[in-house]
Amino acid sequence: MRNASPIEPVSLDSLERQARRQYDGGHFQAAIDKFDEVVTRMEGDLGQDHPRTLDNRNDLARACRAAGRFDRALSLYRQLLDLLVGQLGPDHPDTLRGRSRIANTYYAAGRYQEAMRLFQDVMAQRTEVLGWDHPDTLRSRSSLANSYYAVGSYKRAVDMHQETLAARRRVLGLDHERTQASQTRLAEARQAAMAGEAGQTT
Repeated sequence: MRNASPIEPVSLDSLERQARRQYDGGHFQAAIDKFDEVVTRMEGDLGQDHPRTLDNRNDLARACRAAGRFDRALSLYRQLLDLLVGQLGPDHPDTLRGRSRIANTYYAAGRYQEAMRLFQDVMAQRTEVLGWDHPDTLRSRSSLANSYYAVGSYKRAVDMHQETLAARRRVLGLDHERTQASQTRLAEARQAAMAGEAGQTT
């Protein structure tokens, strides 16, 4: 009787593809399991600070956020942020994206006040480093406006969405998906603001 051939380990490239397919299909827990395996193997083979390891750790955090595992997502995003600050400095665009991901996770978890404070900080940094009408700065403005809306500050949401929409039309064009998203968000904020005013007069 012949001995069974040893089972070859799945390649990292294949595992990455499997993890991303699970994420794209909305199977977030399955994606988390795959990304966990990918990150563990990459940390051993490539090191914790390797760009490919960091990319997959970010994907793992994103899958955790999508699955509603906000505490783990925040922990992973904070670890990534510490590495980015150490490698690139606190004002690098990639570092600011790392901070924005933490704010987005607060928002997804319904922790709107914490999200709002961090979005404000990131927007101020991006304005200083990248400029007022840089697409990343405009994303921060839009996210902050969404936070105002979430806590019922509809007038502030309207004002900020209006400014962001005007800037996106100028910078990105009328047909860009983010311009259209701003238009939709502005309409929603205006409707909520008018409903709030109507409720106060009845």
